[in-house]
Amino acid sequence: MTSLQIRDESELAGVVTAVLDTLAEHQGDRAQVVALHGDLGAGKTTFVQYLATTLEVVEPVTSPTFVIMKGYEATHEHYDHLVHIDAYRIDDPHELSVLRFKEVLQQPRTLVCVEWAEKVETLLPADTLHVRFMSMDESRMITIAYGETN
Repeated sequence: MTSLQIRDESELAGVVTAVLDTLAEHQGDRAQVVALHGDLGAGKTTFVQYLATTLEVVEPVTSPTFVIMKGYEATHEHYDHLVHIDAYRIDDPHELSVLRFKEVLQQPRTLVCVEWAEKVETLLPADTLHVRFMSMDESRMITIAYGETN
């Protein structure tokens, strides 16, 4: 597990680097999943926006709260697609089946980021990378754990 303390949004670039470095160690032939945990306003969507910049996504990345899932083309050495899911409005994890979530997980060179991942945790692969955002007084503590749900 890696823990990073950031005091400014611009420091999310370092978190993105740490996440991508960890994922590179576990590159496979299907999508990789990053589960994002944290309270409202903790920085989950902002993290995905920084990640999208690193993956050279040209479209503006916005929260998919109302559409649940958005996909973007990426130009990165390891990824051709970024899928951004916001599970906040999901009541039953199986609601993701309408979005063909299982098929998305099988796509190679795809990075899937799931906000409010605890709502769909039963559908996430065992090798999911969990990123937790915890607000502190004037900073945020971010932990990165590969394959750990707690």
